[in-house]
Amino acid sequence: MNLSALSRHGALVVLLVFYSALLVIQLDHGLASGDAHGIVRSTQALVNGGHLEVSRPPGHPTTEFYLFGATGWILLKGFGVKFGNQVFLIWQGVAALTTLIVFYELLYRLAANRVRVLLATICLAFSNQFFFNAVDGEEFIFGLLFLLIAVRLLLVSAESVNIRRLLLSIFCFALATGCRPELVFAAIIFPIYCLFDSKLGWKYGLTSVGLAGIAVVIVWLPILLVGVRAPYTAGMNLRESILGGVYRTIFQAFTPPVFLLLCWALITALRDLRKQMESKNFVFTMSCAVPLIFLAVFFLHPSKAAQLLVALPFILLLAVGRSLALLLALTSFTLLGSVVNIDIFKDRQLVRPFLTVGSYFQAVRQKPYYKLDYLRKLLDQCGNRPAIIIGNAWPWDFEYQIDRGSLPVREKDLHGAIKRDIPTFFSNGDRCVFLPPDAAYENALLEEWQQKGYAMKIEANLYRTLFARYDVRSAFSATTADVGGVSFNLFYVD
Repeated sequence: MNLSALSRHGALVVLLVFYSALLVIQLDHGLASGDAHGIVRSTQALVNGGHLEVSRPPGHPTTEFYLFGATGWILLKGFGVKFGNQVFLIWQGVAALTTLIVFYELLYRLAANRVRVLLATICLAFSNQFFFNAVDGEEFIFGLLFLLIAVRLLLVSAESVNIRRLLLSIFCFALATGCRPELVFAAIIFPIYCLFDSKLGWKYGLTSVGLAGIAVVIVWLPILLVGVRAPYTAGMNLRESILGGVYRTIFQAFTPPVFLLLCWALITALRDLRKQMESKNFVFTMSCAVPLIFLAVFFLHPSKAAQLLVALPFILLLAVGRSLALLLALTSFTLLGSVVNIDIFKDRQLVRPFLTVGSYFQAVRQKPYYKLDYLRKLLDQCGNRPAIIIGNAWPWDFEYQIDRGSLPVREKDLHGAIKRDIPTFFSNGDRCVFLPPDAAYENALLEEWQQKGYAMKIEANLYRTLFARYDVRSAFSATTADVGGVSFNLFYVD
């Protein structure tokens, strides 16, 4: 072991150990992300049945087929362990820690000061969406990891051009698109790299784009063989996309102070862009181009704030070259944002800015472990009359508590017109029935239960989320609502 190198980067080691502890604490607290549960189910179907099921179109072959599929097969055949929620969470944590190491090494390779490198790494580690996806989440961090490796492979001395490293970089980029399809827009880094290298030029730039396309096709071959489906739409018109994108960028992807500082770093860098392009500064130009591209793409389809995570490391690359004061401010506000944040929506209603819990608490409190109190409040809605109750609780929230004997309910699948199997939970025999949120769209099933004499109840905030999500200006105080021709009583949970 190189003790001198370890001592030089001791602060990074401390950060990684502390970060690992935060993630390990949450390993047994369940998996909250619905898409993550889809990933686990797809992996299990691949390992157990040998057929590839796309959890979310168009697909995610790098994780669901290559990485998780191989992991699931090794665990099952070698150790008799199935690929479950905890294995997925362990992989999320490993990807997060590896990404931080690669990002740190990338900055260090650029001859940046170690203090600045560490501060930038802390900014990435505790940014809203990075921590959200490290502790739960989806494949965003995996995509970022492969993209950063692709960038790192391109950083060679100015005197030499290594075609092998360029090809490896293109392959890592293709793997990144297999984690998150939208990362295909990051292919811009290859023509920039070739055009700025005097030994390559525009011919190699065009060739690199073609090779990137071939590599993407190779990585995506399993999905192409089963058929590619169009991705889900965000369900927004242009106005809603812009407004929703602004909100998610300022208040969910980042915090307002961090957003302003990152904007300042990017805007000041853009003022120097022409000069840096003339001097063929690949890293600077790439770090300006990638955030601008993904900000534009995000506003066309602002479904998830984590889609902006890819822009953060590149803006931090620019910030490292600015001033220590900027990095100190970014680090301070990032850490503060993990404890306390600012929001402008309360119960789906637009209000004046107010303080709320930070990203750490938001990330961990969504886990099933912390849902027991809420589930007990749902049980209080049963009353004397048989009732159908739809609350903001998913099947895995119930199942987590059932497995630990904390909730007196039993599970049974019902069949709907939209979804074949609907996990349903019964209490007091069949008098109290709990349905998941997506069952609110099963009109025929709901009508059937209403005709049996069941009282129909849905949580008010959930109703507003499902059926009136863009009506954010007016207060919501209704006590009843019509859902697909079925009358529901609305209830509120403190």
